[in-house]
This record gives sequence, C-alpha cells and structure tokens, in this order.
Amino acid sequence: MDKKETYAFAERLMREVWEPQDPEAVPRFYNREVVGHHRAQDLDYDDVVNRLDWDRKNNADPVFDVRDVVADEDKFAIRFLYTATYTPTGEKFETEAYYFYHLREGKVAEFWLLGAHDFDYKAPA
Repeated sequence: MDKKETYAFAERLMREVWEPQDPEAVPRFYNREVVGHHRAQDLDYDDVVNRLDWDRKNNADPVFDVRDVVADEDKFAIRFLYTATYTPTGEKFETEAYYFYHLREGKVAEFWLLGAHDFDYKAPA
C-alpha cells in the first residue's frame, strides 16, 4: 500500500471496526496471525475480538475523537480520545490512546497500544 491507501485503511478501520465495536468486521482488517502489544500483555486475533465484545457489553455511547493519523507505506499511527459510559456503574470516562500498526498483505499484522488508562485487553466479555 502507498501512503494514501494506508491512510484510507486507517480511516476504514476506525469507522468499520472500532466505532461500531463490530467483532464481525475484524477478519476484513486483521491477519489471523496478528500480534499485539499492550503494556505487559501480548495479544492475538482472538484478543482483538474479545476486546470489541467487552467494550460493546460494558461501554455505552462510545465516541472515538480521532486527533491524528500518520500514515506511511504499510504502517500508520493513530491518536484518539475515547469517551463512553461504563454501564455497570453509569460513570462516564475519557481516555487517550495511541495505536501503532504494521500492515502485511493489506491487513494488520502487528500493533502496539499505549493508552492513558490501563485496562486488561484479555478481560472476559
């Protein structure tokens, strides 16, 4: 992918996977062998699906306010503010997140997450 295609991929990833919290869209964007990194956690494809399921069940009214997307050939970074209401308590919260992605064969092959709020990516949905 060139820079323009990578940028468009980043926008579609947010719009089709993360904003609607749609685990069924994951196969269109992530390699099955994807490797992710979040603090001390090593993550895989199933962890991405699990995270979307968890967010959908526990966070109401999610808003992804994308602040920056930087794209190059087959890699990009995205910074956004995430706000939602934690449904078990009704508490609203906001956190800032930075994701760094490497693409292979037009899908996410590896990613790193740095977030202002620590969370367990593997928490059961």
